Amino acid sequence: MALLVRMIRARPGLSAMGLCASMASIGLSLWWNVQLTSIINFTAAGMAIPGWRLLLAVGTMLLGALVAYGLAMASALLCETLTHDLRMGFATHLNALELPALEQTNVGEQVSKLQNEIGEVSGFLRNNLFSFLDDLIKFAGTFSWMLWMNPKLALISFGPVVVLLWYTTISSRVIGQAAQESQTQRARMNIFADALLSVFPVMRLFDAAAMVRSEYDGALDRWQAAVVREEKRRAALMSLSAMMSCIPLLLLFWVGGHQIIAAQTTIGLLYAFVNLSGNVSGVMMNLPGRIGQFRRFSVNMRRLEPSVLLRERRSRP
Repeated sequence: MALLVRMIRARPGLSAMGLCASMASIGLSLWWNVQLTSIINFTAAGMAIPGWRLLLAVGTMLLGALVAYGLAMASALLCETLTHDLRMGFATHLNALELPALEQTNVGEQVSKLQNEIGEVSGFLRNNLFSFLDDLIKFAGTFSWMLWMNPKLALISFGPVVVLLWYTTISSRVIGQAAQESQTQRARMNIFADALLSVFPVMRLFDAAAMVRSEYDGALDRWQAAVVREEKRRAALMSLSAMMSCIPLLLLFWVGGHQIIAAQTTIGLLYAFVNLSGNVSGVMMNLPGRIGQFRRFSVNMRRLEPSVLLRERRSRP
């Protein structure tokens, strides 16, 4: 992942802006739930809600929407900029090659990188990279806040998250291996197609079309089988992850209900815990697939690293 680190370091301002926006978003989300807890507790006790508290809650909602918009803009700008740097780095590397090295370059491999690896990396950057980091920040911030508000309820309800983490580690490794196999088969398929174009006149001369067609169909079938295996493993492992992610929510209702009866917590706080539970268990539910996609992204980045030349940006005086 050295290439990704270099790309992010080349854009420190955008990276810092996106990280700050993500932290501000989770902070405002937690503050909004604190306001919501107070409002529900006032309503449950039959007391009038102070006007200043309603104004504070509305202001928090508006500010949260503004920060969410800023987060979306910052992440989109960062991801599009990184994608542009990646494509330009690939073009710069090819342009910097000497003529002897350029003649020895495998055209099929370079076309595969341009059409497949760069395309998948760009898609991951746009759809998953920033949301992946944002989910990690939400998980850490939300769980820390829950421990501060009600340690017993947080630990008992979300204790199974440790099991989910273990399962996520195992399942993501399996998904990553299947993704790597799929990528390898597709790269072989593209190289074979390039070689097929190169020897097309020879095929016509020696009437070898049937033999080459058989080899081509075999390569295509191996690629298709690898893709099907990857999707089946991902679907099966993520389905089990979704079932396991329901356990923390059930424990939350069970433990929280007993604490409300025993006057150890309030209805408002339990509602806030339920409202924020998606930031903990929901993240775990989607994590196997996310990590599997990240492993696939890592494979593509390793393939691209020798073919991308990033220019150093000089700081302005």
